[in-house]
Amino acid sequence: MITCGLDLGAGTTKGVLLEDGQRLLATGLAPTRGNPVEAGRRVLERMVEEVNVLPDEVEYLCTTGGARYAYPDRHLQVSDITASGRGAVFLFPGTRHVVDIGSQSSRAMSVSETGRVVRFKMNEKCAAGAGRFVDRCAKYLQVPLDEMAPKALAAAHPKMISSVCAVLAETEIINNVADEVPLGDILMGVFLSLAQRAYILMRNVGIQPEVTLVGGLVRSEAMVRALGQTAKVAVNADSRAHHAAAIGAALLGHSRLQKLGHRPVALSAVEV
Repeated sequence: MITCGLDLGAGTTKGVLLEDGQRLLATGLAPTRGNPVEAGRRVLERMVEEVNVLPDEVEYLCTTGGARYAYPDRHLQVSDITASGRGAVFLFPGTRHVVDIGSQSSRAMSVSETGRVVRFKMNEKCAAGAGRFVDRCAKYLQVPLDEMAPKALAAAHPKMISSVCAVLAETEIINNVADEVPLGDILMGVFLSLAQRAYILMRNVGIQPEVTLVGGLVRSEAMVRALGQTAKVAVNADSRAHHAAAIGAALLGHSRLQKLGHRPVALSAVEV
């Protein structure tokens, strides 16, 4: 039984193929670029080619993310909060607290042993609290994204960014450059400022181990370190956690298919 989860995000679209609700067969991603349907189809096509299965062997497709309703070839759609909780526990079964720093918003969640979300808090008021802020800083400082973390980890005296507004935060960075603050110190300050905003959400939800980071910034060692230092907890991190919401969507699709008695289903829109 193969199920697919597609996370149709603002920045990137992520996908997974899951076998029998237990084994990851394939993962994929593509820039969304304002067209989540096309991005989702492209990701699905690449994944089925990678594992050499026919498209009709994918028995159930569940979408999540901001554009989950837009994808016509779905059987089910679920909220990204619900999906991220399930995906985090799939990767780290001891997870009880999930931090998701996405492209446009950040959230903290407490979850049960099954990944059911018990409480959550979200921040989507300003880009300074989300991953898009890292992109903007990289462009302004002319540092490739894949070089930001190594340079940040070499910081001797990180310079915290205190502003909660992205525009004012960029002004702080400009001032730091003018004051000849070392580049590594500025970059680590960017990650620490994101960690501080995430920590506020975490406290509102109630921090309990194990803490798992999901979303795009899980691939940044500097972000993982900044969050662990700020929250004073060990942070689970795995590159597959970039696909946590897609994994959760595939898991929920598998559960729904089991409830249907493993019967073929018509495309429909069902909210979880």
